[in-house]
Amino acid sequence: MPLKRLLHPHLSRIGCVALTLATVSFGQTPSDSPLTLQVALARASELNPRLAALGYAQTASEALIEQAGQRPSPTVALSADDLLGTGDYTGLGRSQTTLQLSQTLERGGKREKRIHLASHEREAAAAEFVVQRTDVLAATALAYTACLAAEKRLVLAEDAVKQARELLAALTTRVHSGAGSPTETARARSALVAAQADLARAQAAAASTRATLATYWNGTDTELAPLIGELRIPASLPDATLALDQLGQNPRIALQQARIASQRSTLQVAKSQTAVDVTASGGLRYYREDSDGALVLGVSVPLPMRNYNQGNIRAARASLAGAEQTLVAIKAELRAQLAAAWQELKTAHLTVLTLNRDARPATEEALALVRRGYAQGEIPLTEVFEAQRAQSVLSREILDAEWAYAAALVRFEALTNSTYPLTSALLSPR
Repeated sequence: MPLKRLLHPHLSRIGCVALTLATVSFGQTPSDSPLTLQVALARASELNPRLAALGYAQTASEALIEQAGQRPSPTVALSADDLLGTGDYTGLGRSQTTLQLSQTLERGGKREKRIHLASHEREAAAAEFVVQRTDVLAATALAYTACLAAEKRLVLAEDAVKQARELLAALTTRVHSGAGSPTETARARSALVAAQADLARAQAAAASTRATLATYWNGTDTELAPLIGELRIPASLPDATLALDQLGQNPRIALQQARIASQRSTLQVAKSQTAVDVTASGGLRYYREDSDGALVLGVSVPLPMRNYNQGNIRAARASLAGAEQTLVAIKAELRAQLAAAWQELKTAHLTVLTLNRDARPATEEALALVRRGYAQGEIPLTEVFEAQRAQSVLSREILDAEWAYAAALVRFEALTNSTYPLTSALLSPR
């Protein structure tokens, strides 16, 4: 599809969510509209201030095409000769008055080449919009996953505080009954204070990530509905071969190709300037002495004795060569970014699977054994809560690894498919 069809001029106000993300009604209140990833992406695509600003660049490029098609304006000249002289030419008696109209006729296809250049610049503006939209959507998706992870961390922190309070209450009861040591309650109070501090940090992080997420559609965190989604790590990784094939459709490549086309047109415009324009003129001359008139016709052509526009031509050629080399560099950078995202994805995926497969069962087994020992009077209560704390720590580690996988997947799909089907599936509610 040609680039100029990516963004129709009538869509310069960022309407219609060009990525076909989701059909969303923004007139609903937050309680009526659960915030899924696709809803967040649709809002960002529709309402992001940076994208709205770029829409004006699209309108400006349309205006420049119109201007490029304008022909030189004609020139009208009125001149008087043979007046206010000496001798026979004293006064106005023998004066001549000439009214003349001149029109410059452009040669070398200047007008057509200007139009082609403006059209390519419009396509480059459209491609730039797509690149910026891709960046905005990637940042939104990352903010969404960070917000979701922060809310899950908040739940874990609340559970840790609850467990610490239960431990303190149980030990206090034991101390009052004479079965416990005040040292144990002091340690329990310290653990509760630490858990409450972790909870405060988790609350602040959750509020910060919600505020960051809302800024991508110029909203506030108070307008956010509860996030809907779970970090559901799949058993297998995405298809790396397919992703490498999709990399060729990255918007940055399309943008650079549009810039190359624009540079080629710039070179053609520079070459067209070497063609000499012709100015044709015609008019009427009035002789005051005998009230006669006569036609005046003329043609003028500049002599390009010094300026052959060679400097601009060389500059345009150098810029074109630089743009073509930049395309090579962009492709190499995208491959490197894809490889890095893939490695991050693999590492996080392996970490999540290993923790769930090995560490989680071992921790749960240890907790069960400690609880059994405590029930039989063989193990103190503090060891039970220590085992619970170890399980909470493992849950946070697993959550961190799951979020690392989600973030790597967002970066991976930002390079290959910015509708984020894999990330959406990852975060789908159970």
